[in-house]
Amino acid sequence: MSLGRVKTMQYFNILSLILFCLSCYWLVVHTDNPNDEDLSDATIEVEEENLDSKNVFYPTNEWQTIKPGQTIPRGLHIRLNLKTGQKEAKLMEGDDGMKYWKHGNKQGMVNTDRKLFTKEELKKALKSFKATKIDQDPTLSLGKEKQDKQKFRTMDELKEVLKDMNMDVKTDLQVIRGLLDKYRHMNVKLEDKLSILEDLEYYLHQIDNAVNFADMGGMEDLVKDLNASDSQIRSEVVLVLGTALQSNPKVQVKAIDSGVIQHLMRMVAVETSHTVQSRVLYALSSLVRHFPYAQKRFLELGGLTTLKNLFQKPSDKLKVKIVTLLNDLLLEQHYAEKHGDVKEKHQKEKYLQYKKIPLLEILKEQGWCEFLPDLLQISDLDSREKVINAMKTLVTTCRQTFVSAHKSLQEIKSEYEALSEKDTDDSYYRDLFHSVDRLLKNLNMVGNEHSSNKDEL
Repeated sequence: MSLGRVKTMQYFNILSLILFCLSCYWLVVHTDNPNDEDLSDATIEVEEENLDSKNVFYPTNEWQTIKPGQTIPRGLHIRLNLKTGQKEAKLMEGDDGMKYWKHGNKQGMVNTDRKLFTKEELKKALKSFKATKIDQDPTLSLGKEKQDKQKFRTMDELKEVLKDMNMDVKTDLQVIRGLLDKYRHMNVKLEDKLSILEDLEYYLHQIDNAVNFADMGGMEDLVKDLNASDSQIRSEVVLVLGTALQSNPKVQVKAIDSGVIQHLMRMVAVETSHTVQSRVLYALSSLVRHFPYAQKRFLELGGLTTLKNLFQKPSDKLKVKIVTLLNDLLLEQHYAEKHGDVKEKHQKEKYLQYKKIPLLEILKEQGWCEFLPDLLQISDLDSREKVINAMKTLVTTCRQTFVSAHKSLQEIKSEYEALSEKDTDDSYYRDLFHSVDRLLKNLNMVGNEHSSNKDEL
């Protein structure tokens, strides 16, 4: 073999080696970084047999029954079908895409759009699975906990920092106790006392705070100032009492024990300030609502007579407040009677308590039926609506008196009908119209019943 041919073979071998290396490099690069066009076609189909063996629930936009033992992906809308007693699930509204599930040591994903996964989706899923291992690995989670402790301070540490800044973190209980201690101080100024009462009114909206306040003896402190010479103090004290009593049975009981109802009844009778009177009614309403024993005490102390005397005063707003309170108490009794035959012990006991309160009989005896028709002349629609609602409650008892208001009710009905035709977008006037219409029909119905009874006699 000649020297020239040997050199040619060497060149050829070197060139082949270079081409081979370039080919390998091209394959590696294009396998790790595929083009978008290739990705769109690169899909992996999961066979139905494998899916069934894993027993994974595949959600859709429709409710589907969850079979026993099925693994449910996270982030689904789940309910219990009361008819079948079986659990059902579906995708959340507007939800789609990947859902991940975990069952024991196994985890996987469900494509809610289709049972096909692109290569890129599989890569993202693997990354997600790797990330979740941090939460599963106790050593990693301990490390994360240490990092969190380094980032965030404890409550004690925060208190120390705020202490250095002349600030202090207090609970509501501590704040209320501090306010009560200041309030009890003999030399507290008027403006400071008003400020304390204003703060207390803010905190006592919360039921637990009001209970704690009563347990501290705060009710007795407020009762003392119901006789304060300054009307501002009386007004704020009554407001705080009303806030603490509202829908709070424990505080209502404390108030009865502290004699609050007697003091409020006295204030209703003698108070001259309209603002204070209005707030007294608010406190009284908060005390007696949904509390049959307090309602019984209210009647025993001549509460209806005291409220009746307020109708001699010119304030229509005050009269409407009284009518609204009495109507609410009557509706409470009607509700208790309606549900008195149920099996629940609590409802039966309440029904028996309300039976001992002759509210309707006393209202009729004292002539309350005569007050309501006069209030129909009020121009304020909201106030007039409350009067009409009270008349609907009393229509059977007060029918003979209410018939005198038939003409006024017809005029009001026509007024509401005209307003409802003008304002077709809002149902407010239409509802008022139907309310008056029902009252008139009830008046006529009761009237016909009375006529038929007379004919039979």
